[in-house]
Amino acid sequence: MTDRSTTSNSATRTRVVVMPIVICVAIMLGSLCFLPIIDDALLWVVMAAVTIIVEAISAVSRRFNTPAGVIHLWQLLGVLAMSYGAGLSATRSLGIAGAWLPALKELFIHTSTVLRVSPAPLPPDPGVRWILTVVIGLVSVLADLLVISLANAAWSLAALLSMYLIPAITDTRDAPWWTFVAMASAYLLILLADQLIDSRQWTRNVTHDSAPTARLRGASGALAGMGTVFAIPALALSLVIGSALPTFGHVEIVTPRPHGEGPIQLTDPTLDLQKNLNDPSSAPVLSYTSQAKDGEYLRIASLTKLDASGWHLNPTDLTKEQPQSVPGLTGPSSTHKIDVTIRHLDSEYLPAPYAPLSSSVGTNTWSWDPQTLAIVSTATNRAEATRGLNYSVQATEPEPDAFTFEKTAAGTPDDPDLYALPDDVPEQIISLTHSITGSRKNAVAQATAIQAWLRDTRRFHYSTTAPPGTGYNVLTNFLTDTHSGYCIHFASAMALMARIEGIPSRVSVGFLPGSQNGSQRLVKASQMHAWPELYFQNYGWVRFEPTAAVAQPPAWTVENPRRAAPSAAPQSPEANRSPSTSTSAPSQASPAPSPDATSHDSDHGSGVPWTVIVWILVVMVLLCVPMLTRMVVRRWRLHRDTPDAFARGAWQEVQACWIDHGLPLAHATSRQQCLEMTGELPEQARGALERLCLLDERARYAPSIDLDERDRDKVVDDVETVRDALAQQPSRRPHWLAVWMPASLVRGRHR
Repeated sequence: MTDRSTTSNSATRTRVVVMPIVICVAIMLGSLCFLPIIDDALLWVVMAAVTIIVEAISAVSRRFNTPAGVIHLWQLLGVLAMSYGAGLSATRSLGIAGAWLPALKELFIHTSTVLRVSPAPLPPDPGVRWILTVVIGLVSVLADLLVISLANAAWSLAALLSMYLIPAITDTRDAPWWTFVAMASAYLLILLADQLIDSRQWTRNVTHDSAPTARLRGASGALAGMGTVFAIPALALSLVIGSALPTFGHVEIVTPRPHGEGPIQLTDPTLDLQKNLNDPSSAPVLSYTSQAKDGEYLRIASLTKLDASGWHLNPTDLTKEQPQSVPGLTGPSSTHKIDVTIRHLDSEYLPAPYAPLSSSVGTNTWSWDPQTLAIVSTATNRAEATRGLNYSVQATEPEPDAFTFEKTAAGTPDDPDLYALPDDVPEQIISLTHSITGSRKNAVAQATAIQAWLRDTRRFHYSTTAPPGTGYNVLTNFLTDTHSGYCIHFASAMALMARIEGIPSRVSVGFLPGSQNGSQRLVKASQMHAWPELYFQNYGWVRFEPTAAVAQPPAWTVENPRRAAPSAAPQSPEANRSPSTSTSAPSQASPAPSPDATSHDSDHGSGVPWTVIVWILVVMVLLCVPMLTRMVVRRWRLHRDTPDAFARGAWQEVQACWIDHGLPLAHATSRQQCLEMTGELPEQARGALERLCLLDERARYAPSIDLDERDRDKVVDDVETVRDALAQQPSRRPHWLAVWMPASLVRGRHR
């Protein structure tokens, strides 16, 4: 009779063949929870490839009895290599240059920004693919360790939950019910496969397995530590991704405060811009009344600091004193009053037209930024300072005359260093800017040429699903490659190009004028907007509008064809895709941005082929059906209640294994079949086959047979001995095919 180590080795070999593929299928099922938050077909291919490679390393290594620690080290090295490749591809796609570590840092900042500000579902993004390559790789290694090395399938829930945590934390909406079903199905699949593999051991007396169990516990103790090592980073990374909130979105501003002392942190107003643009709600966030015929641009903040990572708030000292004048404004202007009612807007910034000189909110919990004239809350609950607020603002706005403004030169703000051009601006953007402005020498002519070029709808496409950000890499891609973006891209690009031409500039964030409703105007969240402001002599900060899809440009910013100087067309191939006509008329546009005004460029894809993905998953599941069905049949045969049925089931299992391996089996008595089979088996397996044949004959012809639990265990051992021998013997069908495509399922019953 075979010893129990033979049975254990058999179960281990089966586990090595079956469980890596089961883990692959389970992880792909679990990854369906990403569907509500990620809209990227290529991502699913990447995740499947990562999982398959990790589990292939496991299967091949275990086939050669490689120690578990070495296997998982190889898996981690594989994940590291794939992560490096994905990161390298992502940095190239995003135009991130430089040494690996700085590029990796910038890639992480970009990815965390996308995860933080992009609405669900996330658009295709190389950074998201990169970070999820790391996550899926770690999850695969963790699942392999728990299910195969530690032989504890129940612990695989930790690996699957680490995937489920990402959409659960990232998306503020309730997760669809089917995402939990997908994760639960993945978990049950692992449990089912594990149970079917080990089912032959479940009915045994525990005392017979005490020694192996003790050895297993000893090995498990060492591997459990490795499980903790893998589980902690996998779960931690999932939490980091789900709650990604980059610290670069805040700026400290020192100000006297009535509720405590010390600096306050103001949130970058662009962080929620993309989410608000895609907000489908028609409920207004605020309403106002104004004497302005076409409504008011309601500014909340201005970004004046520019570096390689983009436009930011500049640290400054707030003041309680209301401004006495508008910086730089000595030319034509108008002063008017606006009454605002906040309905559904929580903000630390007070929406107001530029330039606000007084406000009814008072100075107890509100202060002024002397640089930008933004009105900022200093209350302890400043993030909700505008909730339910009713207030009025007195504002003075420059009103340039188109015919006199054209001769105006660029001005010099109080802090010229703040508005200077950084030294590290990409040469590609500098050359493109000069090609657009051509021989124009006047600052207004240069600015209007840049605005007209950006407003050319033959060249640029408005899309609120474009990757967020205002750094050099994002703007380079926007201007020379994708030509697809929303207001923050148009505004920050024009502001940068203006600085290249020596015009002080900044990016303002706020709301479009909204729609008229009786005597008031209503503003929705989707009408949040960003626009550039340029500084000119006698006028100070003047608004421009390069985003053609959402608003028309101010009258003073439309270039007069009669005064336009000849300009050379942009020399870059990207700029030559359509005529660079600086006199192109601005296109008519709806007052509010649409979620996607035009189709994406080919780089952004044309949507995720969910039908293909579903069919791929269906095929993967169907491939597992024959194997799982065969396991169920084997379990049923070897767990029959009556001794006679159990004995005959054991012989039927031997017949099925024989057929699975493609060996001929005559339709004859069990004794005749046994004589034919013995020539194909080694000596130890022959003895097991003889005992099974004899037991089948007793069950058929003897009045009754009696088998206790110990006898049943011996019979199962004999069946496994024959199975193992067939797996090691050359046959028409290799063992892996016998496992995944068992021929016995279609050959009918045997005698």
